[in-house]
Amino acid sequence: MKLKTPFVIFFFLILFSSPYFSFSSKKIKVYKTDLDIVLDGVLDEKFWLECELIDDFFQQFPDDSIQSNLITEVRIAYTDQRIFLSGIMYDSVPKKYLINSLKRDFGGPENESVTFTFDTYNDQKNAFNFGITPYNVQREVLISEGGTSTWGGGGGSSTGLSWFNSSWNTRWESFVKKYEDFWIVEISIPFKSLRYRKDSRIWGFNVWRNNVATNERSNWTTIPKGYNMYNLSYAGKIEFDSQLPLSGKNVVLIPYISGSGFDDKIGQEDKKFNPDFGLDLKVGLTSSLNLDIAINPDFSQVEVDEQRTNLTRFELLYPEKREFFIENSDLFSDVGDYRNRPFFSRRIGITYDSTQEQYIQNPIIFGAKLSGKIGENYRVGILNMQTQKLSSINQQGINYGMAVVERRIFSNSRLSTFLINKQPLNNQNFVPQSFNRVAGIELKLLSDNTNFSSDIYYNKSFDDQQTSDSYSWGGNAVYTNSKIRVTNYFSKVSENYNPEVGFINRKNVFFYSPSVRYLFYPDVGKVNNHGPEIDYEFYNHPRYGDTDRKLELQYSITLNNSSRFSFDYEKSYTFLLEKFDPTRTGVEYLPAETDYDYSRYSVDYTSNRQKPFYFTLNSKVGGFFNGDIYSYGLSINYRFVPHVNIDFSYNNNKIKLPYASSDLASYSTKVEVSFNTKLFLTTFFQYNSQIDNINLNTRLQWNFKPLSDIYLVYTDNYFAKGSDLFNLKNRSLALKFNYWINL
Repeated sequence: MKLKTPFVIFFFLILFSSPYFSFSSKKIKVYKTDLDIVLDGVLDEKFWLECELIDDFFQQFPDDSIQSNLITEVRIAYTDQRIFLSGIMYDSVPKKYLINSLKRDFGGPENESVTFTFDTYNDQKNAFNFGITPYNVQREVLISEGGTSTWGGGGGSSTGLSWFNSSWNTRWESFVKKYEDFWIVEISIPFKSLRYRKDSRIWGFNVWRNNVATNERSNWTTIPKGYNMYNLSYAGKIEFDSQLPLSGKNVVLIPYISGSGFDDKIGQEDKKFNPDFGLDLKVGLTSSLNLDIAINPDFSQVEVDEQRTNLTRFELLYPEKREFFIENSDLFSDVGDYRNRPFFSRRIGITYDSTQEQYIQNPIIFGAKLSGKIGENYRVGILNMQTQKLSSINQQGINYGMAVVERRIFSNSRLSTFLINKQPLNNQNFVPQSFNRVAGIELKLLSDNTNFSSDIYYNKSFDDQQTSDSYSWGGNAVYTNSKIRVTNYFSKVSENYNPEVGFINRKNVFFYSPSVRYLFYPDVGKVNNHGPEIDYEFYNHPRYGDTDRKLELQYSITLNNSSRFSFDYEKSYTFLLEKFDPTRTGVEYLPAETDYDYSRYSVDYTSNRQKPFYFTLNSKVGGFFNGDIYSYGLSINYRFVPHVNIDFSYNNNKIKLPYASSDLASYSTKVEVSFNTKLFLTTFFQYNSQIDNINLNTRLQWNFKPLSDIYLVYTDNYFAKGSDLFNLKNRSLALKFNYWINL
């Protein structure tokens, strides 16, 4: 009966969800000009006066569907080569602008900003987003999944935001000038920095403005509360008055020269400070199809991962930050679901060293990626990467490949199929060795108003051993609007399903998880919304029955100043298939085939993040397997606007079982200094007792030219426990120079 439940609910939602058209009727015409344009923050060019005005903005927070309190005026024009935008942002609190730093790719609603979204294919699927702050700090973002995902949703913020990817880079220009009671921005975006159909004249378009001082968030079009402010289905339209120019061959060379040294005190991986070089090549084959090539790529400048305490029996998931994998990443990574990913790009470039019992870097020799749109309804992606042979652990060079084809159906839905391949190759004669492959098909449904969405997928893995019973399937059905959200996730993973380039924690289980949330919106008072949420999940094993069950009851309160409270009760059941040490001390291992019932209470509070000082508090107390747990955490952030941003966090988990106890603590401090818009210093200190590690990472970045940088990165790792405290594990120093060349 359990197996039928998700399908009944799934088809019920399909049958009774009533997609209705609620697209914005806003549309303006964009006119071509041959006049010279100077980006100076002074709108004295004649054509700006002749442009159709984009104003009449609507508030989305703290209220929705009402006129915004602050006036915003936007104009658009274009030439044979570029799109030009201007914006006037009137402000009730002039010259008091809050941002995190002067560094490119700012993030979060705590930044004063305005952003412009172009759905260049007008298909409510993918879009380009360009943002700017009053300090002329730029951010470019790739939006996928129609902009319908929620912040931190689909598995939590730890998975990263694949639908809102600010790691993507492209060249564009901007200028900001601040006046007494408003600020003006002028922007120039080359057509070749975008992807679009050569015959397109109508694009989806929206403008989002965030005013920190008054805590007002507004859009050109009306977007209901509870919806993503970047929802592409609620965007307006812009229509160009003539055929758009061909974007031309957009060829970008990014050569780099680097040098790095590595001093390993516990292994034998010392590396002298030797020079290295490589090349990234980006070629716009057409206005909508792009080729990326990486030769001997180096990722030494990529920001270090945030260490986390792991209280589960499973591997933690960390987000992808390497730029090569970013553009059109949704084609490759958004197959399966967040619990069952057949492709996880962070598997590429690392391998497991069984002698040291740890993961090590496996350098990449080259990589190539072809991705983009073909015709009206098709998107394609082909990825191939080759890693080096590691003689120290007797490992052949490994080749990774993936091919995916996506077909648009109906107005907002997709059907895709893919093939993933991993296999060692003899670097001398390229004779194939053992292999691991995963093939799959997936259907993504999305109603026109984005209230209803659903995914259904089927994957199967293959290997040279011809293993049987190696499949997985699953899906979801989600209905949401401003007040109610109903979700149903389900999946089945067979015993021998093995996606070696993917991310999966459990095999031979059936998973099901329904949830319901309802929000109330008071008409008056300081509370913006409040309401309950009920989540339930279970994992069922064909032999042992239910191995995990969890019922979670939550009540959340969000205030008009953006601060948030939540209260949570969680009741859990766990049946261990293997022995497990919850304390991580090695003193007591709970035996396999034993079960545990326990309950926990938690409370979380986040203050108003749109202030120079804000903080987060959380605490959890209750049962944990056959003992107790008490957890608490504190995060503090303070900004000396606009030059310094300081973030401090501390988390502690006290676990007490009958025969053992542990105190798992983690601490981090991150200081970001923006000397100006070109020179930045970031220092990240982390302490994690669970993994016995203290990490110090310092990165100096000089952006001497747009998208061209010099990085100096220094990293130390120390022991964090006992007599070895602060004894050095390893130390590295890296210097990297990369130069962005538009041909």
